[in-house]
Amino acid sequence: MSEQQQNQDAETVGMGVQFPTPIHVPRKQIWAAMVDKMYNTENYLPVTNVKTIDIVPGRHAYREMNFRGELIKENIYFNEALYEIRAALVDKDEIHINIYHPDSGILEYWQENGKGQRIPWDAPKADVLEAMKRTKEKAETSE
Repeated sequence: MSEQQQNQDAETVGMGVQFPTPIHVPRKQIWAAMVDKMYNTENYLPVTNVKTIDIVPGRHAYREMNFRGELIKENIYFNEALYEIRAALVDKDEIHINIYHPDSGILEYWQENGKGQRIPWDAPKADVLEAMKRTKEKAETSE
C-alpha cells in the first residue's frame, strides 16, 4: 500500500465532511435515501448485525450495529422538514448529524455533543464519503 493510500485510509471525518457533488433530485427522493441508510445501513457502511426498531415511526428509531468490532447503540431522530437525521449514541455524548441542504444540493455529515457543539469525529472519512456516494446513487435511482 502506498503512503498516500495509507494517509487516505487514516484520514478521519474531523469537524465534518460534505459530499463534493451536489444532489439535485426531488426532495422526497433524497429524504427516502437518507432514511433508507438508517434502516439498511449495511448497504451504505461496512457494518454487520444491524437491528433497527421503530419507536415512533417516521420520527424516532433505535439501532444497534457492529462497526469495526465495536457495538454501536443509537437513538435516531428524523426531521424531514429540516432534511436532518440525528443518530445519538446511547453511551457517549456524541450525535452524528446527516443533513441535506436543499438550496445547494449538498449532503453534509458531522458529529456534535449534547450541547450542539461540533466535535471531532474519528470515523474513517473514506467510509463516510462512500456512504454519502451510495445515498446519492439511491436518491438518483429512486422515484
